[in-house]
Amino acid sequence: MSALLAVIAALLGISLGLLGAGGAIVAVPAMVYLEGLPPTVASGYALFVVAVGALVASVRSLRSGGIDWRAALAFGSTTTVAIAAVRAWIVPSLPDVIPVIGVPRDVVLMLAFGAVLLGAGRAMLRRPAHSQADAPLPSLIKLALYGVVIGAVSGFLGVGGGFLMTPALVLWARLDMPRAVATSLVLIGANSAVGVTSDLLAGAQYDWAFVLTFTGITTAGIMIGMTLSKRIQPDVLRKAFGWFVVMLGLAVVMQELARLAG
Repeated sequence: MSALLAVIAALLGISLGLLGAGGAIVAVPAMVYLEGLPPTVASGYALFVVAVGALVASVRSLRSGGIDWRAALAFGSTTTVAIAAVRAWIVPSLPDVIPVIGVPRDVVLMLAFGAVLLGAGRAMLRRPAHSQADAPLPSLIKLALYGVVIGAVSGFLGVGGGFLMTPALVLWARLDMPRAVATSLVLIGANSAVGVTSDLLAGAQYDWAFVLTFTGITTAGIMIGMTLSKRIQPDVLRKAFGWFVVMLGLAVVMQELARLAG
C-alpha cells in the first residue's frame, strides 16, 4: 500500500467517525484510481473496511446513548435485505459493457456513484439550519420504504450507505446530526457486513493483507473522528458533510467523463 493511500485510509476513517459517512465513498475511488483495482473488487474491499470500522465505532456510541433505535430498526429492517439481494444477484450478472449505450460497466457504475453523491450533498446543503422539531415524525412504514431505496443503491454501488443514510436520517427521520451520525454508524456497519457476507458466499477472493491493513488504519481514524465530533456544532457538521460529498461527486464525474473522452 502506498503512503498516499494510507493517508487517505486515515482521513476516510476520521470522516466516518466525524460525519457518520465518507468511508466507502472515499475508499472506492481511492482504490480504483490509486491501487488500480476494478470498481467491483474495490467495492467489496470497501464494504469490509466500513463494516469493521463502523461496528467498532458503534460499540462506543452505545455507551453514550446517542443511537435512535426507532429509526435504526425501521431503516435496518429493509436496507440489509435490499443490499444482500443486489450484491448476490444483480451485481454479479452485470455485463462488462452495458447494452444499448455501449459504455463499459465500470464507467457506468462510477458515473452513477458520482450522480448520487451530488444529489445527497445538495440535499444536505439545502436543509434549513433549524430542524423542524414540531413536525410529526415519519411513519415506520415510510422509513422502511426509504430503507429499500437506500439499500438497493448501496448494494449496487458497493458502499455501506452512510453518504445516503446520514442525509436520510436528518431529512426524513428528523434527527439532529450527532444522533444521525451515531445511528448511521450502526446501520452502515450492518449493511456493509451483509454485503461482505454476500460477496464471500458468492466466491469473492480478497487480498487480505491489503484489506486488513487498510481496515486497521481506517478504524484508528474513526476513533479520532468520533472524539473530534463532540467539539463541533451539529449544523457545521451538516454543512461540512454536504460540501464534502458534493466535491467528491464532482471529482468522480469529471474523472469518468475524461476517461470516456479519452
